[in-house]
Amino acid sequence: MTQSEGGALAGSASGVVAPRGERCVADRDESDATPLEPLESWFQASGLPEYPLPTLLSELYGGPFGLATPLLYANFVESLDGVAALGPSSGSKLSGRSQADRFVMGLLRACADLILVGSGTLHGSPGHVWTAEHVFPPAASAFADLRRRLGRAERPTLAVVTGSGEIDLGHAGLGRGGLLLTSDAGKRRLGSPRGFEVVPLGRGPELDPSRIVGALREAGNEALLTEGGPRLLAHLVRSGQLDQLFLTISPLLAGRTTRQRRPGLVDGADLLGGVHSPWLSLLSAKRHRSHLFLRYGTEWAVGAPESATLAGSG
Repeated sequence: MTQSEGGALAGSASGVVAPRGERCVADRDESDATPLEPLESWFQASGLPEYPLPTLLSELYGGPFGLATPLLYANFVESLDGVAALGPSSGSKLSGRSQADRFVMGLLRACADLILVGSGTLHGSPGHVWTAEHVFPPAASAFADLRRRLGRAERPTLAVVTGSGEIDLGHAGLGRGGLLLTSDAGKRRLGSPRGFEVVPLGRGPELDPSRIVGALREAGNEALLTEGGPRLLAHLVRSGQLDQLFLTISPLLAGRTTRQRRPGLVDGADLLGGVHSPWLSLLSAKRHRSHLFLRYGTEWAVGAPESATLAGSG
């Protein structure tokens, strides 16, 4: 869940700067909090799928977990006041490097055939590798065991959305190659780099989210995980592509200023005015210390919540 400010097509991100001589509150680090205590389960909807989890993963998650495929699911972290992007490596800044958040991130990656990110997220996460063991090394063998049990490849494929085709192919996350979803012009710019599959999806510069997901499905991917950024998520929700959202609420107040954009969970789309209204149903709620871990299903995936309506009475 390396959620950094990034677009569905391309983006840039700026860092968080603390005042001279002061420590940025977002630099809180819980990475030494070992061993990790299991998540406390507050609520879980009935009938959710259950994977054959290795014992360690079941214990740390605080119960069963599974996904019904085909599925496109998102994983984000946001501050208590709704900020979901702060700049480079913003997921770590927002979560305070919470080990519980990193474990959940690893579990969700371990279940995925493919991880989808926008180019802004890629550029804003220098040195990051989109694998389960990278974010939570203590459970590396258990994550690998789970992938074997699920019949998944050794590692999920990394797919990057870049309408312009301007992307750093030398990024650490692309060390094993990947899938590049781009425009016709982006395809001409990228050519046919060794180790990569470049898929043109129209004239651009913006790409149709339904065509993005369709291309991933045609390639045989059933469990699709997206980790950002907020613009990519907005387009996926607006087009009715997102099925589930895993959201970590961090006990951080980030604030907003005129000096730096700090978008929320979805950015760049008016969801209230779209065909797919943004009603979600709570599927599970867990806690670790002061972090909350929420799982939602979109209304078109699980049915609209009771009495949910866009039109109010007055």
